[in-house]
Amino acid sequence: MEFKDSKKVGDIIEEEILKIIKRKYPEAYIDDRGKKFSDWDIFIPELNEGIEIKGDYMSQRTGNLVVEVEMYGRPSALSVTKAKYWIFVEGNRLIWIKPIEIYRFIEQRGYSRAVFTGDGDTKMKKAYLISHKDFVLHIHNNLDDIDGFIQRIPKSSPLHYDNFTKSYLKGD
Repeated sequence: MEFKDSKKVGDIIEEEILKIIKRKYPEAYIDDRGKKFSDWDIFIPELNEGIEIKGDYMSQRTGNLVVEVEMYGRPSALSVTKAKYWIFVEGNRLIWIKPIEIYRFIEQRGYSRAVFTGDGDTKMKKAYLISHKDFVLHIHNNLDDIDGFIQRIPKSSPLHYDNFTKSYLKGD
């Protein structure tokens, strides 16, 4: 998928997540539109906190979530995040988790960084490829609802794997 296409898909995911967040925090907004860089994707003024959104529908096929830590030879994504939570959108679930808990999981499991060029990227990145099955079990078994939790995506939601892939990821 080309960058412009992956950006468009990412924007759609952000809009859908924003709708969910606005149910509880009506002042929340997407913070990075038109900016080259932002500290998060969605900002919640009521909490003074940011949320980073990671759409990873490919994990349904690969079994792994991609957690980027370096791009263009510089720390990126998880390495520099200022977001209070990351939300992985993996097709059937939203995985809400604090970044420190992602690091703890990676360290406890002994994951190594992989180096690859992702879809829509032009340069190599360094990232952890973590088993989303193990990640979900870890969250269920070891974290409270403040540090991380799983939210099912209803089959009727535009974010659900079947609906999203048919509408936006044709040919993937």
